[in-house]
Amino acid sequence: MTLLGEILEGEPLTEREAEVLAAAANGDTAAETGARLHLSSETVRSYRKRIIAKLGARNGTHAVALALRKGLLPLSRERELQLLPRRAQSARELRR
Repeated sequence: MTLLGEILEGEPLTEREAEVLAAAANGDTAAETGARLHLSSETVRSYRKRIIAKLGARNGTHAVALALRKGLLPLSRERELQLLPRRAQSARELRR
C-alpha cells in the first residue's frame, strides 16, 4: 500500500471526488472530465489518485467497481441493465 493509501483509506469522498469518480465510471478521460468540471486534466488525475487511495483500490477500474458495490455510484435502471451480461439481462426482464 502507498503512503497516500495509508493516510486516506476509509476517508469519505468529497462531493468533487464523487463527481470525478462518476465521470470515470462513465468512461470519460481526464481531459473530458476536466473540461466539464472546469479543472485541468492534471487536477482530475490528482483527484483520481486520492479516490483510489480512499477506496483502497488497486487502480481506477477497481475504484469504480468498489464504488458500485458500496453504493457510492447509483445506477439508473437503464444503465444497470446495459452493464449486465446479455443472458442475465434477459432473465431479469422475464422476472418483471
